[in-house]
Amino acid sequence: TGEEYDSEESIIPDKRAGRRKIKIEYIHDKSRRHITFSKRKAGIMKKAYELSTLTGTQILLLVVSETGLVYTFTTPKLQPLVTKPEGKNLIQSCLNAP
Repeated sequence: TGEEYDSEESIIPDKRAGRRKIKIEYIHDKSRRHITFSKRKAGIMKKAYELSTLTGTQILLLVVSETGLVYTFTTPKLQPLVTKPEGKNLIQSCLNAP
């Protein structure tokens, strides 16, 4: 596995190496954790956009960093939830809940 042999027994690298699996556990190094957060936040935002585009669903995605910054993705219909005071208050009360 990972290697294939041709008829002359020479080694041909496996073309489907792809991405490695990573162990899902807390990242203790603050710098690595911040980099991972930034990359994965961008990825989940992209997935939310793709899901709404492909299926026509309404999406509101909130991502809160460990420093308390709130990042959002919304489809147009749900935009008032993050722009109008009532929506902001609702989100804030949810974030402050125990």
